[in-house]
Amino acid sequence: MRRAWFHLFADCLLLGVFLLVCALPVVTAFPAFVAGCAVLREQAHGGPGVTPATMLAALRRVLRSGRAVWLVPTGAGALLWLDAVALDAHGPGMGVPVAVASTVLAALGLRCAAGWREGTSWRAVVVAAFRSMPEQPLVPVLLAGATVAVAALLAMSPVLLIVVLGPLALAATAADAWRPLSPAAPSPESSPR
Repeated sequence: MRRAWFHLFADCLLLGVFLLVCALPVVTAFPAFVAGCAVLREQAHGGPGVTPATMLAALRRVLRSGRAVWLVPTGAGALLWLDAVALDAHGPGMGVPVAVASTVLAALGLRCAAGWREGTSWRAVVVAAFRSMPEQPLVPVLLAGATVAVAALLAMSPVLLIVVLGPLALAATAADAWRPLSPAAPSPESSPR
């Protein structure tokens, strides 16, 4: 029993390394995270586990889902960074609004990353994430807590960036398994030709 738990923990840390490597070109950070969640979800259902091949295959599927998966998160991150720079110019203590906005945006991003399934549009995933908030308020709170915990760990020891993304992907995937996000997938008959 202990071995199985340690194996899953090791897979999570290995996934963190894979996510960091795939996220190096910055614009692929969110797609890599979505792919990591997909790999963990597949492993939970008897999939092949965390390997470079499964990670790259999942990343290819995510990148083929559309430009929004890398444009929107990169743009939102750049906007938050510009806001942080502008508020920092006004003096100390102004970073609280940016920290709160970043935490809320990160929780929404984690929810969308774990809730995406192949063949589902990103618009449907985001709409489902927003609509699930009143019905499942604890999920965004837990994901925001996971984000704050990761930020605190990185503030104490930046070297943890090497592995911390794997446990964060596990937290998002576990939250989605607990309270699944159910975006409406377009049916083949209703899609325009």
